[in-house]
Amino acid sequence: MPKIEMDDFLSDYERAVCYFTLPKLVYQINPVSLFIYSVFVIFSFALTFWGLLLGIQKLSYAGTIALVVITLLGFILFTVKSLVGELRWRKCLAEAHGSTKEETLDFPDPFEKHELYLISLKEKGGALSSCVNRAGEIQYFIEAKNHGWLVKDALEKEICTIFIKRSWFSISFTYKKPSVLDVYQNEKKIACIKPRFSFYGSAYLINIYDPQPETYWLIQSGIFHQGELVGRIYQLRKILYLDIQKEHFNLGVLAFLINL
Repeated sequence: MPKIEMDDFLSDYERAVCYFTLPKLVYQINPVSLFIYSVFVIFSFALTFWGLLLGIQKLSYAGTIALVVITLLGFILFTVKSLVGELRWRKCLAEAHGSTKEETLDFPDPFEKHELYLISLKEKGGALSSCVNRAGEIQYFIEAKNHGWLVKDALEKEICTIFIKRSWFSISFTYKKPSVLDVYQNEKKIACIKPRFSFYGSAYLINIYDPQPETYWLIQSGIFHQGELVGRIYQLRKILYLDIQKEHFNLGVLAFLINL
């Protein structure tokens, strides 16, 4: 099997931190807080509107001032919480990276039934990139096409074709426009990935049609099957990692990784 030299190595400690610890440090918007904040904003806007409509200048001034103050306070609060979460995230990751001591503990390996797939962001923008395992062995070649991507195995046999299209009717609070992905194998649709509305950042529904129907949710970085966490996607030092239980790896999840 073709193999490439890895210029970076993910230690067991870093892997555990990325999989179990870091997601808890990332700030997420609480729906209850967002609802309460929205109520105050709407109330302030209503005061301003009714003040202008009824010609009551004091009421419109009070509503305008309240609206400005609430908006600024909300922006500052959410920004500070996000910044604190980012600093904690970076500190924890730096400690994991700086630790060279590998302790042998009498505990079962939490990743014994997992597979780790890597895609380098340095290669990702090119016409051809590769997806490798932790040992550096090439698992898939990824060719960029006008419609999406063509995925081949290490022997350059076609595995599947990924078609990408924009989703104009989905809402997702992410920096990237949500996309719908269709995965075909031998001209047969075997998977579909669609964005879904979520207050917690990115949320995608992965429907697997073949070899047997399965449904997965990808919320933030976690991959869930029947409510159970079965994998996670994370980025570290310009490398995308797919850390997933072997039995749950599928071309739908791979397609989502390629699209990131």
